[in-house]
Amino acid sequence: MVRFVVGALAGGLAVLFWGEEMRRFAATKTRRIRASAADTLKAVEETAENVLDRTKEQVTSTLEAGRDAIRPSGPRARAS
Repeated sequence: MVRFVVGALAGGLAVLFWGEEMRRFAATKTRRIRASAADTLKAVEETAENVLDRTKEQVTSTLEAGRDAIRPSGPRARAS
């Protein structure tokens, strides 16, 4: 229990003396991390868009091929 109290007091004193400096340090470090995370999310977004576009094209062509395969052919079908 004594160690806990001593640790809490030491932490409080550290914040009292170096609190502002620690806040500035944390703010500058997290700014770079946030910028890096934003760049990564942008890259993921672009990749996902490309994949979805390709998938849409494949589904569309497959559906068209399916329609062509089941569409009746012959003299009556051509007259319609």
